[in-house]
Amino acid sequence: MQDRLKIWSASLWGLRFWPFSAPVARLPWLTRTGIVLGVVLMCLPFVLVEVPPLIDIPGHMGAAAIEAAGPESPLEKYFSYKWVFTLNIGDGVLMKLIGAPFGLLAAGWWSTVLATALFAGGCMATIRMLNARGGHGAAWALIYVYSFPLLTGFLNFILATGLSLIMFAAALWLERWPRRRAALLLVMQPLAMLCHAIGGLLLALLVGANALGRELDALPAGWWRPAQFRATARTVDWRAVLRRLVVLLWPLVATFLTIVLWKLLSPAPARSFNRWRWDEKEWYLLLTLRDQSMILDVVTTAACYGLIVFGWVIGGRWKWAQFLPGALVMAEFVAMPSDINGSNFVDVRLLPVACMLLLGLMDWSAARPRIARAVAYTGMVLLALRLVVIAASFADYAEDYRRQLAALDHIAPGSRVLAFVEHSCLEESWRNTRRDHLASLASLYRQAWSNDNWAVPGLHMVVPRFRPGRNFSADPSEFVWSERCSRGRLRNVDTALKYAPIERVDYVWLIDTGLPARPDPRLQLVWQDGRSLLFAVRPLAIPHWQPRGL
Repeated sequence: MQDRLKIWSASLWGLRFWPFSAPVARLPWLTRTGIVLGVVLMCLPFVLVEVPPLIDIPGHMGAAAIEAAGPESPLEKYFSYKWVFTLNIGDGVLMKLIGAPFGLLAAGWWSTVLATALFAGGCMATIRMLNARGGHGAAWALIYVYSFPLLTGFLNFILATGLSLIMFAAALWLERWPRRRAALLLVMQPLAMLCHAIGGLLLALLVGANALGRELDALPAGWWRPAQFRATARTVDWRAVLRRLVVLLWPLVATFLTIVLWKLLSPAPARSFNRWRWDEKEWYLLLTLRDQSMILDVVTTAACYGLIVFGWVIGGRWKWAQFLPGALVMAEFVAMPSDINGSNFVDVRLLPVACMLLLGLMDWSAARPRIARAVAYTGMVLLALRLVVIAASFADYAEDYRRQLAALDHIAPGSRVLAFVEHSCLEESWRNTRRDHLASLASLYRQAWSNDNWAVPGLHMVVPRFRPGRNFSADPSEFVWSERCSRGRLRNVDTALKYAPIERVDYVWLIDTGLPARPDPRLQLVWQDGRSLLFAVRPLAIPHWQPRGL
């Protein structure tokens, strides 16, 4: 009995620190202190901002404001919020839990920081469990924390992916206790998938890939050569292999059951089609690390791909158990549709995760020590440089958001705000302005309606009640483009205003669009900051177009 108590006590103590436990010698950055320090450093840029400057985060905060609106709120006239069983609700639940005691502004900030911490911590925990002695590429892997999915603000995906990575590392550590491992996977797979379907599905994919990889590693050397393949096939105890795989993989039935329940209980999608965008897949091989500096981002991308493809030349190696998780995520990126039932960029979100795993799990323990150290320190220098650039950009975005949101001081609470924002394009600038969904913050700060919210039935839970005109009630009706984008073929601010239901709203908010070429007598300028303007809507009989020169 005492022995059993000792085992339980040791296991519970180990579970408390499971991401940091490994049975082999550890590199300094994969110790408990190193992992905690790494996660804190990856989250430090958020200290400089109040609203995280990630493209979709203001939209998430606006949706949270609609969900939290009480019967007395003007938002009740404009929206309803309908909780449904769908595999895309991680941010909604997390912001509700944090927002109740601390407020919605804190909920948006903390949700983003926690998602980032899970993503970075899951990356390092996975490297520790599978590559504790050879994880010299850990810093290279962390570069992909601030990649396309996070910088775009795909909060549900980042939450689910971070949770999947953490739980994958936990499952590896708990293999000494199969029942606890099974219980963990049975509970956490549905939870991760409820955060986001694709990010949650990674947990089952990683567990399965690692289990299969270890069986391949156990085969005799050179088994894949034609001359040895048949001999190997005759000598392997395939029943034992099957038994081991069943023991490790049977809890993955939870993922299958979650998908079945989703299909049975979730409302039918509004757009039930899939589309493969092969040109988009090709572009994002270059664009996944797009941030502030084209030169730095392209050099970083080339260096990361170079290390993945040519690392073996200088001593980097993978075992199958280390290679298959990243390789199968990369295969999923190639095979998956780009658009699924109204959700876009589904496939390219997986590319950074694949690169993260391939870089972090490349084993440098057998390489020459000088080369292994050079790989590690080069990655650290590059990561530090990028974090400095990211932190500086966060400070710039914070100032820009403050200036843009000053328009809200001139909006009466409970108003109807028709917003148009100039969408960034590569032809115009490598750096993204990240203003795409700022208009959603009108719902947070002024309890106002805006046409910026996500409202795809079966995917989102915001349901617009006020619809001022066809195609002007929800995202992407707020987007306009400059003449430099796609050679002027896309909708500009003048075209948008020409068809906009101006007479049915109280304000028109133009974010970084510049002055329209054709004045509208219904619009009275009430605020202006550079290329951003706010107009109050007035009756036609009283023209009030009085813009200042730029």
